[in-house]
Amino acid sequence: MIAMISRSRILIIRFSSLGDIILLTPLFREVKRCFPNAEIDFLTSTTFAGVCANNPHISKTIAIDRKNSQSELEHFIRHHNPADYDLVIDAHHSIRSRLFLLKWLGLFYRFRHKITVIDKRSFKRNLLLTTGINLMKNAVSQRNAYLNLIAPLVGSESLSAKTELFPSSDDKQRAKKIIQKHRLDGKRLVAVGPGASFAGKCWPKESYLALTDTLEQAGYPVILLGAKGESEQQWIVEHSSIPPLNLAGQLSYLETAALLEHCALVVANDSAVVHFAEAMNVPALAIFGPTVREFGYGPFLEKSKTMQVELSCRPCSRNGKGKCTNPIERQCLRDITVDAILKAALQIVAFSGKNTLSGTGEHIPSNAPKKDDD
Repeated sequence: MIAMISRSRILIIRFSSLGDIILLTPLFREVKRCFPNAEIDFLTSTTFAGVCANNPHISKTIAIDRKNSQSELEHFIRHHNPADYDLVIDAHHSIRSRLFLLKWLGLFYRFRHKITVIDKRSFKRNLLLTTGINLMKNAVSQRNAYLNLIAPLVGSESLSAKTELFPSSDDKQRAKKIIQKHRLDGKRLVAVGPGASFAGKCWPKESYLALTDTLEQAGYPVILLGAKGESEQQWIVEHSSIPPLNLAGQLSYLETAALLEHCALVVANDSAVVHFAEAMNVPALAIFGPTVREFGYGPFLEKSKTMQVELSCRPCSRNGKGKCTNPIERQCLRDITVDAILKAALQIVAFSGKNTLSGTGEHIPSNAPKKDDD
């Protein structure tokens, strides 16, 4: 246990990925709240640094170009004295972060009083993936796993795991102009994220097409979100009877956050889009296939839901990588029906009046997704 002492300068390390860094935002806030006089430096990748722009709890963001990470980390080591930091938090515990700390702090850095390192729960996760033995049924969310890094420092202090992002006034103005340009003011908008970092996590694009068509026809406009280079969004637009607005790859991180403030709901795969939504207090339907909530990335808002089916082969991957071994290719995703997603969507946003969405019915099939709470 680390002794509870005052802190004047703290370094937090997390190089990737986008969703993880959004889930890290409670740590910045709670560190600053518990140590209000501390300066918080954040060491991360240039790829993801922008998502934490304008964060009032971070004193300085030090962004490392991943293509030149070795030379840039060497530069950090030359120009930053470990003695200048009262606490170093390794919230990544990757090979890169470990090698960096080894060079900067020395061989026995893990045993120093000023270092705290995330427990990645790799053994339990790998045990679940390889044998099906689940020792993670009561595992904390990733948000709380990050907060556990400072729990020994703050004693009985209660810590909030609510995520947050801080779009600027310019970000909000651009989002507002997009909404006005496409005459979406005052409408109940549904943002949809059909892509993911790995295709193995993606609900079938045909299912997304049926979902977006039905929502559009019923008067609930859809906005497609995602990263540059994802193909699902354009395919949906090309095959839609009423093409939704496709903004994939056109917005910065915080412009995306600002746009989500205009939405009533997000439907997305187990991806960063879900975390963007909840950081902006927008409920999400998170579609889980080869991954599971036990890994810590499920939604947390009261109105949000995890959409999944129970299969003996789940989970088969920690991130959607790898080949499906089920005789029915990606059954874990294909068995999540459009009807079930539509009904859950209506329950979340509490549309007024009678349900007029065609094909939703009143019966959720026996393989309907279930909601699990953290």
